[in-house]
Amino acid sequence: MKDWFKDWFASDLYLAVYKHRDEADAYQLCNLILNSTKISKGSFILDAACGGGRHANYFSSCGFNVTGFDLSKTLLNVALKQAREQNLNTKFFCSDLRNVVLMKKFDLVTNLFTSFGYFENDKENFAFISSAFALLNNDGFYVLDYLNPSYIEKNLIEESSRKIDGAEIVERRMIRNRRVEKEITIRKNDIEKRFLESVSLYSKEFLVSKICEIGFNLFDCFGDYPGNTYSEDNSQRMILIFRK
Repeated sequence: MKDWFKDWFASDLYLAVYKHRDEADAYQLCNLILNSTKISKGSFILDAACGGGRHANYFSSCGFNVTGFDLSKTLLNVALKQAREQNLNTKFFCSDLRNVVLMKKFDLVTNLFTSFGYFENDKENFAFISSAFALLNNDGFYVLDYLNPSYIEKNLIEESSRKIDGAEIVERRMIRNRRVEKEITIRKNDIEKRFLESVSLYSKEFLVSKICEIGFNLFDCFGDYPGNTYSEDNSQRMILIFRK
């Protein structure tokens, strides 16, 4: 289970499994962030664990100076290809969330699409948020787009299957040791591959307390990408916006 993300995010199959999370989904979240923070055009944005670049490249297309990083070179190549096709100047580099080294400062740092809680302990999980605080200009913003543990616990679908591009995808989910775990089995042309996901479950109260200890102040909170108010019982997402 340790470092499960290295194999999974490096796989060409990852984007196929999350094909339903499209650009429109990303644009909605980016616009929510921009409308809430009201940062000015030309501001500097860092998109942490940027994956295939959906959010980073959209921010770039809106007139911001954007840098994205990810551990997966497979996903970074997708992000870079998209940027080139759209004639965008988004900068990308490869790095682990736990040891990001940058000399420049930013006005907005984002952790989107549940790019948080992958590691085995709190120290590692919160390491990047401490880095984000140091990387931000005064009055800069940090945004965490995370799952809602209460909703997950009450609405967990233990098993589901679907077909995409001729492949059968079976997903089995469980909650164990305060983590939501998913086993993904992909079958195509008599070949079967298995991957794991494991994300720590942190309550809103715990997250806000820990992140404010770092030095941030909670600025806003939403329960979905359209910007509805967060509800512990009903919201599928937890979108926390902090200010330095």
